[in-house]
Amino acid sequence: MTTTIVTVGGRMAAEGLAMLENAGVACISTEPYPTKPEIMALVERHQPVALVVRLVELIDADMLAASRNLKIVAKHGVGTNDIDVAAAAGLGIPVIMATGANAHSVAEHALGLILALAKDFLRQDGHIRNGRWDKSLYRGRELRGRKLGLVGFGLIGQILARMVAPIGMQVSAYDPFAPDGAFAGGIIRATSLDALLAESDVVSLHCPLTDGTRGLIGAREIALVRPTAFLVNTARGEVVDEPALIAALQAGRIAGAGLDSFAEEPPVASPLWQLPNVILTPHVAGVTEDARRAVSIMTAENLLAFLRGEPLAKNLYARA
Repeated sequence: MTTTIVTVGGRMAAEGLAMLENAGVACISTEPYPTKPEIMALVERHQPVALVVRLVELIDADMLAASRNLKIVAKHGVGTNDIDVAAAAGLGIPVIMATGANAHSVAEHALGLILALAKDFLRQDGHIRNGRWDKSLYRGRELRGRKLGLVGFGLIGQILARMVAPIGMQVSAYDPFAPDGAFAGGIIRATSLDALLAESDVVSLHCPLTDGTRGLIGAREIALVRPTAFLVNTARGEVVDEPALIAALQAGRIAGAGLDSFAEEPPVASPLWQLPNVILTPHVAGVTEDARRAVSIMTAENLLAFLRGEPLAKNLYARA
């Protein structure tokens, strides 16, 4: 019987696909953001042993149960909020992630947003394109000596902290789950989220989306942030109360935001689109060609190892 894997939400990179196909695995892919009926029909027809999840709204219990052969679900990345992990656990199906494969790409993206905000790139580009050459309109600032507050201090946050050290930024991080050993090289462990928000010039979000972090940055928390500070989100859009952030940006209670993720994706028209103090990217921080290749290779390696009955690292498994 042919071993089949279905990738939901777009094809894996060629290198990962080649690894699977060379091992005799048939690989079938949907387009990005398929509908539930499309996914159900494909899974029912091909009865895959594995689902690889890329760009999709949600892999739910119905989709998981549609293949009697399903043995594993692999997130093509690290966030599993688009997979019903509890339903998978109930069916005895493990969910794994490509932990760390795109961490450097996301950290670089966060740094790019921080620099673009601090150096006023978006406004200056707009002035030039509109025929204005007026240096008095520049609102750039140095990052040297400024305080970067990281919410979540896993691999991405730790890489970003190392990146900003040569610039001269002071780094604090709030993460109740991070081991003490992660706080080295002058990184300060914040005693509370409130304290970190109140003292930071830039707040950068790097926590996973869980029941505990959904809406973590709401109106009360945004009110604690300095009016001269920037908020950067390369985590998940649902971590931020988007209407509260929009209201704060419109009122000038926060200087600006760099957003790579949104409460609804693909997003509908939003007041964010009209704000001059916001830089927007379409959830691409972790999908550079380099990162996509690395994630696909790690996903393929993990799937093949699992199907051979080989043990995988514990930190690859998502918890229900």
